Amino acid sequence: QPPKRRKRRGKEVPSAVGLVAEELEIPVLCPEKAKDPDFLDHLEKEVKPDVCITAAYGQYLPKRFLATPTHGTVNIHPSILPRWRGA
Repeated sequence: QPPKRRKRRGKEVPSAVGLVAEELEIPVLCPEKAKDPDFLDHLEKEVKPDVCITAAYGQYLPKRFLATPTHGTVNIHPSILPRWRGA
């Protein structure tokens, strides 16, 4: 998801993961909706990723998104999850 505003009338600030990615010149795509056809077209036709890494993205990822990278998608979770979360 796009960066959130940090304070009233404040500017949008990327997450800590986004800031590090920018420092390392790793492209960061933050669509409002992962199922947006324009975003998916851009991903398939222009970005053509070998792998996608998702972090702190609070939406379901559509099959079209998951099928785009040549070597798949990796989801990382920056915090410890409860033992039975998602079971």
